[in-house]
Amino acid sequence: MKRLIAVIMTLLMALGTTFPAFAAIVTNADPWAEASMELAYNQGLISDEDLMDATREITRLEFCKIVVLLYEKSKGEKLVPKEESPFTDCDDPAVIVAYEAGIISGTEPTKFEPNNSLTREQLAIMLNRILKAWGITLPPATEKYAFSDISMLFQQSVDVINRIHKAGILVGDSDGKFYPMRALQFQEAVIGLLKAVRYSEEYTQLPVDETQAVPEQKEPEKAEETTKVEEPKEDSKTPSEEAKEFRSIYETVYIKDKPISLGETTQQLKATWGEPDRIDDTVYGLKRYVYLGSYETYFFVTIESNKIVEIFVPNKFFSYLGTNGEGNSSNIKQLSFISLVEHSGIIETDNTYARIPLDYEGTIRGVVLQNRAFAYGNSLKSGLTAAERDSLKKELLDLIQVKRKEQGLPLLTENDKLASTAFSHSRDMVENNYFSYTGKDASNPFTRILAGGVNFTNASEIIVKQRGDAINVYQQWIRTAAQYRSVLDSSVDSVGIGVAQKEKDLYVTIDFCGGIKE
Repeated sequence: MKRLIAVIMTLLMALGTTFPAFAAIVTNADPWAEASMELAYNQGLISDEDLMDATREITRLEFCKIVVLLYEKSKGEKLVPKEESPFTDCDDPAVIVAYEAGIISGTEPTKFEPNNSLTREQLAIMLNRILKAWGITLPPATEKYAFSDISMLFQQSVDVINRIHKAGILVGDSDGKFYPMRALQFQEAVIGLLKAVRYSEEYTQLPVDETQAVPEQKEPEKAEETTKVEEPKEDSKTPSEEAKEFRSIYETVYIKDKPISLGETTQQLKATWGEPDRIDDTVYGLKRYVYLGSYETYFFVTIESNKIVEIFVPNKFFSYLGTNGEGNSSNIKQLSFISLVEHSGIIETDNTYARIPLDYEGTIRGVVLQNRAFAYGNSLKSGLTAAERDSLKKELLDLIQVKRKEQGLPLLTENDKLASTAFSHSRDMVENNYFSYTGKDASNPFTRILAGGVNFTNASEIIVKQRGDAINVYQQWIRTAAQYRSVLDSSVDSVGIGVAQKEKDLYVTIDFCGGIKE
């Protein structure tokens, strides 16, 4: 749809040079965005509703409509799609003509996801494409990374963001970071588009009449040619190719704005996060790198063929696709569905499977991001080795400490006698094929703890029968009110954990005590 290229410049020049006097307009836009929102409104690019709700998140569809409207206002005609929609989830004419113009593609093959929020990375890519459609190629940037938090993106995205930043069209936050996966507010997207309009003025002029020549753009200096990065031709871009551009967003979790991604090698992991505090054995026969982070920024990753196939963050300091640890199920962005079986919000793509674990009140309690092949094809072992059992116990203790620290509670001390008592009960349940707080000998948690040589002021016990590993046990804890309250009991100070396995089911017993008297 190359007819868009030259014609749209007419309106760009008009927008860039014409600032009519407007009557006072009511908007909830922030002070720094009011002028741009008013300009867009008076040019007919946005509606009254947009003006009154300028701080809401803008969707991919809404942005497409503004871009297409920009063209239609300049040309005075309605754009009509030439072909059918290439997307199975959207047939809006604005999306089709924007696709035909080479401005947008999909987030996945044959998918556009029109109602998903537009991210900062996506806006940068779209603005770069719009400028190219207008005949403008942004010069390459000299910095390797204009922002510290874009290094994990695909190189093409890094290059575009660097160029857009150098041009002054998009800038970072006051902390110097770009936050590429952050959802954009309506006002931010409008400002970005108008800045692209104004940037075009500096490099492009249109003739006033038929006899006026169009000035030629300067060729880059010879030295600049040697550093120029060749970009793929936009005309050949397909939805599946744009999916690759955005894939790293779906594969990346941020922990206090520091990224970690599926597919990273152990060397890349260590370069960003340093050496792990532990390397655990798992029930999958794979290694797991554990980063304690003083139990505040705790996470672990599972490694297969020297690459990360699973990321688990049980604390509230994560961010994934705009979802963070502060909120509930209604705050999950790009949600595919709620799984009642896993008690989690699920976000699926062709390459990834993400779970947002929810507690018994529906509060977000972390994120589990897995390579899709691992999520659907991982093979649990039957029969734990001593090393695997020890690793499970350590990870379960870690998760208890993480949740207690999150709530400002004292951390617990491991007690060998409690651990022995807990393991005996787990083993008894396996050997005698039952699952109960009451033992086959009619014992209860209190009598078992006393019989194990521990005198206490108060005590409680958690038992879990769960297929999987520490993550699955954790999800069972948080979804069960009584168990989660035991984990967060402020009156206990000691803990013992016992793990046994029958076929692929874990039998976990955890004994808590307070006021132990030797």
